[in-house]
Amino acid sequence: MYLHVGQDIMVATDAIVAIVSKELLETSKDVRDLYAKLRSEGRVNGNLKEAKTLVVTRTGIILSNISANTLVRRVERLEDPFR
Repeated sequence: MYLHVGQDIMVATDAIVAIVSKELLETSKDVRDLYAKLRSEGRVNGNLKEAKTLVVTRTGIILSNISANTLVRRVERLEDPFR
């Protein structure tokens, strides 16, 4: 199944490793280090200024303007549509 993460981008749900709030860039050294490493490798897609969420995938990070809570709810609905 695929998750719409904004800006006309769809991601296979089985490729998603984590969905985290952009605020973790400020509070978590691990998230900052991962972001910096993937950005230096050209594996970050999106605009950080407009982002609310980092969608970490097996191949990189997608910056989304949709809140982490909303994206998590969408994934849950995909897994259990009668929820």
